[in-house]
Amino acid sequence: MAAVVGEALLSAFVEVLFDRMTSKDVLNLIWRKKLNNGLLEKLKIKLLSAESVLNDAEEKQIKNQAVRKWLAMLKEVIDDADDLVDEINVEALRYEIEGGSGSTSHRVLNFITTPFTAFNKQEVESKIEEILDRLEFILQEKDLIGLKEGVLKTPSQTTPSTSLVEESAVYGRDGDKKVILDLLLSDEVDGNKITVIPIVGMGGIGKTTLAQRIYNDDNVKKHFEKKAWVSVSGDFDVFRITKVIFESVTSTNCGITDWNLLQEKLKKELAGKKFFFVLDDVWNGDYMEWDKLKSPFEVGACGSKIIVTTRSEKIANMMGDVPSYRLQMMSEDDGWSLFVKHAFGNRELGARPDLEEIGRLIVRKCAGIPLAVRALGGFLRSEQNPQEWKKILNNDVWDSSGKEHILPALWLSYYYLPPHLKRCFAYCSIFPKGYVLNKQKLILLWMGENLLETHKSKTAEEVGEEYFNDLLSRSLFQFDYHLEEHCNVTMHDLVYDLAKCVSGESYFSLDDNVSEVASKQSTRHLSYLQCKSNYIKNLEDFCNTKTLRTLLLRNMLTWPFVDKNLTHLLEQLPSMRYLRVLDVDGGFLREESPLMTKALNSTANLKLLRYLKFDGAGIKEIPDSICTLYNLQTLILREDGITRLPDSIGNLKHLWYLDLSRSPIEKIPDSIGNLEHLRHLDLSWSRIEKIPDTICNLHELQTLKLYSCYKLKRLPNGITTLINLHHLGISYDKDLFRCMFRRTGLIEMPPQMCKLKNLQILPVFVVGKDSGANIKELGELRHLQGRDFLIKGLENVINEEDASGAKLKDKKSITQLDLVWTGDSEDSQLAREVLDRLQPHTNLEVLYIRKYGGTSFPRWVGHHSFSCIRSVTLLDCKNCCWLPAMGQLPSLESLVIDKFTMLEKIGNEFYSDSDGSSSSAITKPFRSLKCLVFSDMAEWREWSVVEVEGNREGGRGVFSNLKTLQLCNCPKLKRECLPDYLPSLETLSIRKSHHLAASLSGHQYPSLRVLTICKCRKMKTFPEGRLPSDIQSIEILECNELASLSEEGWPSNLKSLKIDRCSKLFVRSNITQWNLGMLTSLTSLHITHVDEEVDTFPEKEGQLPTSLTSLHLFNIPFLKSLHGKAFQQLTSLRNLSIEWCNHLQYLPEEGLPASISELRIIYCPVLMPRCERETGEDWPKIHHIPNISIL
Repeated sequence: MAAVVGEALLSAFVEVLFDRMTSKDVLNLIWRKKLNNGLLEKLKIKLLSAESVLNDAEEKQIKNQAVRKWLAMLKEVIDDADDLVDEINVEALRYEIEGGSGSTSHRVLNFITTPFTAFNKQEVESKIEEILDRLEFILQEKDLIGLKEGVLKTPSQTTPSTSLVEESAVYGRDGDKKVILDLLLSDEVDGNKITVIPIVGMGGIGKTTLAQRIYNDDNVKKHFEKKAWVSVSGDFDVFRITKVIFESVTSTNCGITDWNLLQEKLKKELAGKKFFFVLDDVWNGDYMEWDKLKSPFEVGACGSKIIVTTRSEKIANMMGDVPSYRLQMMSEDDGWSLFVKHAFGNRELGARPDLEEIGRLIVRKCAGIPLAVRALGGFLRSEQNPQEWKKILNNDVWDSSGKEHILPALWLSYYYLPPHLKRCFAYCSIFPKGYVLNKQKLILLWMGENLLETHKSKTAEEVGEEYFNDLLSRSLFQFDYHLEEHCNVTMHDLVYDLAKCVSGESYFSLDDNVSEVASKQSTRHLSYLQCKSNYIKNLEDFCNTKTLRTLLLRNMLTWPFVDKNLTHLLEQLPSMRYLRVLDVDGGFLREESPLMTKALNSTANLKLLRYLKFDGAGIKEIPDSICTLYNLQTLILREDGITRLPDSIGNLKHLWYLDLSRSPIEKIPDSIGNLEHLRHLDLSWSRIEKIPDTICNLHELQTLKLYSCYKLKRLPNGITTLINLHHLGISYDKDLFRCMFRRTGLIEMPPQMCKLKNLQILPVFVVGKDSGANIKELGELRHLQGRDFLIKGLENVINEEDASGAKLKDKKSITQLDLVWTGDSEDSQLAREVLDRLQPHTNLEVLYIRKYGGTSFPRWVGHHSFSCIRSVTLLDCKNCCWLPAMGQLPSLESLVIDKFTMLEKIGNEFYSDSDGSSSSAITKPFRSLKCLVFSDMAEWREWSVVEVEGNREGGRGVFSNLKTLQLCNCPKLKRECLPDYLPSLETLSIRKSHHLAASLSGHQYPSLRVLTICKCRKMKTFPEGRLPSDIQSIEILECNELASLSEEGWPSNLKSLKIDRCSKLFVRSNITQWNLGMLTSLTSLHITHVDEEVDTFPEKEGQLPTSLTSLHLFNIPFLKSLHGKAFQQLTSLRNLSIEWCNHLQYLPEEGLPASISELRIIYCPVLMPRCERETGEDWPKIHHIPNISIL
């Protein structure tokens, strides 16, 4: 790869190096150790001299290989200088921490051998002199290769875009064009006379081409009176842009040089006219400049439009009036059409099938970037040699001769990054191509490498989040997955190649470059994340490099060669004295690993470490020696089986991130309170029973995660002094049927929670009974947000005014609210008042209420003003005699009603909160409802379906979009009460209510496809009436008394039938009585979990339909044989699966149907030996079957 060493990478390193060379701690140590300060001053001067030519070097390096080599040499010496300064800095830190320490720390120090315990003045000065000599040589070389000082930084010139486009050369994007045209030609104002439509996407994706097509559309030409196209690029020059627009709308050349006069004239030209402008390729995000530019536009007519194309989401948000339109990758088919246009021209494609095959792979490599497709296609247009095409396919596009066309488009994305972002962007090349990057993990790694600038008013994590979001906004990252704090991104392949290009040989991912184990000495950052055993030797070669700064290893203990090669690899760790980041993933090993424990012990020598992670590595105890890594900022020992922390953990004064989650640790030492810089502590899924009071000394703490700490009963009262706490993570456990270890054990919140003014994430608030937190304290937590919020222990609210004080109505950011009473409510009226006062904001999307003790619901529950609610669950409300009016919630899609044991009737009150009589029509209720569940309704007898406005046929129009209906344990519900007409119903489930299963005859469910009958213990025959004819799948589950299957009433289109745990059906006297042969559409039959003794299956010929293509027999332990003649009738059977049939002795003498193409025999201990390949007695009966699995 042609490595391009970014100037900003070096200048930023130099700046950071200067800051650390002049830090107070370093200067004090130099004075104490009597180091030659003149050497450091001389080093600074030499570095400044090198920095002065970096601008010129960056401009020349793309075309000049000598300059690239010079920059690589300079970067290497800067890295060495940085290592040296880091050593001095860490020695200063050690001196500060241990200066007054007692005998314990000295015993630890005597235990460890390290270059810092005996600081060697002569060795340090010798290193400085060696670095100076190398710098001197490099600076002499700069004159030989023509580098000049003071060259201004200017980007490579690119040809400005124009509005012209060749339509015949454009492929795809018709859908994109239509969406933008619809916005463009709409005259809806929405409060703005002029609408700005941003089109966002990475470089080369086709934003300009799309804008050109729109600009030249005939409908656009007719719709607007004035048009202008401006290629903005580079600087956002307001005067130049205004002048171009003026010249376009007047069709004249403009000689005006006065800014005010130019704006006045443009304003006059645009007054009352509908105009359309395109501002193409906008880079500058200065709002004041944009505000100046658009000032004359305000006089234009309503419906005027501006399209802005940009790579930056920030710029789109700043300039746009409507949500930005993000352009996606071109489809592979469209990419191929574009490639053919440029690579083959008018030549006959079929004449060169060899080139076509390679060409399609080249298009796939371009991964949907039209610019890359066009450039490589054009380059290959005159090349007919397949070998040359293969070179393009196998080489990096940055190495190809087509790069002069691809390079500028994506190079500018890098060029315009500020220096700090260039370093963070280049760091991402340490991961393999296509790797999913997690935001939080990436920020921690950036911190470990000291890539984040210090900021007086922001934490390092906040700075890192800004950097991450900036790269995302500039389309250098692409969303992969985003949910609350979990944000994952990827890099497009070409963007990743750009990162590799600018990072040079310093960053290396062995996963992508196994065959290019090149200059090991120049590699400082190494990852190996996919762990293929045959590449381990390459990794060992790299690990012999003593200058590594980053080492990322994944799934170490899943390798099959752990004993020998891995041992040798980990033995190299102590010699990697310059490591800043060590990230080892053991692969979630459950048992203790002596090898990994030894490896962790050996890291005590790595005094420069800032980031240390051993995940799932089978480590039971953290050694005291780790606590001498005074430079450590991030320590992650997750899923390691750690049972205790050493008391010396408090020595890690610079630690700010500590993660011990998923470890069986039971106690945290008091010394944790000494970690004065700690900002993030994760003890989730641990066995801790108590949080030490000293944790309340951690005044910088922002995140405390205690998810699923089921043994933890209380938080220390002093926790409310942690005024910087943003995230207090407690398990979200609305469902008490969850496993114990997944729940919080907290009895109540500590008093004075209202002091945590900065709290944003608090998934659970447990109301105190006596000494705990009062619910009104929630009112002071004004910044609460997040998807889930649970308030439990509401029976402890004894004054409804306290519930008002919670001010849930003001908390706009809470979109899911769970209100839970954990005990019985003695006062039903108080319970109703409390619920009434807990009315949330109308932004709510999900509502869950459990064990509410009132007899009725307050009016806000179900009120139509809650237009965003999608899901409501009302559970275990045993005193309620009426349901709330849920029918008028316009967005409600899912409704669950469970354990309303007092409710007898559902009437009009369910559909509307109007006080009309039963004869009055109601506006269409439940218009969006898709899923409706009624469960455990012991006294429910009647279900009235109301008349709907505009539809006078009873019940028609109600539940018009309902797709799933579940009725479970509703023993008294009258069968005639089921809705007659459910036009969209696709799935119906009836459990523990056999009388309802027999009542479907006569109901109109035209879309019903799936019927499940479960635990209907009194049902003896099925079906008991005619079922809707369009049902395609029936499941009959756990119906213990079912003894026969009727020959009538089955759906004529039935395709799939499952019978599970209906053993009585297979009693000999019963199995002979039923017959499925008449189900001529049935293609799939599953019979599972039969406890009865079954001599043979089927019992007789013709009992199964000949239409069957799939038959699955599972867990029929007493099945002895298969009926040979009956099986021979199954002439359409393709898939046969026989599993866990312990007593099945042999296959039929007649063999299996010739139509079978797949046979699975799993855990049938008697049958399996008979079916062994070539040797089994039954092998000749099945050898013709193409796919056989015997396990």
